[in-house]
Amino acid sequence: MNFLQNLSPINQLVILVAFIGLLFGCLVVYLDNSKDYALKRDWRDKDSK
Repeated sequence: MNFLQNLSPINQLVILVAFIGLLFGCLVVYLDNSKDYALKRDWRDKDSK
């Protein structure tokens, strides 16, 4: 963790936001692939042509 302490506070904030975004993206992918949980308003599986 010494590497993060040597960075400027702005860069630490950028890395923190990127890490949280990555975790959120993994959560969305996991829930989207789960059979028991369906994302609301799923527009991909509609055959409205």
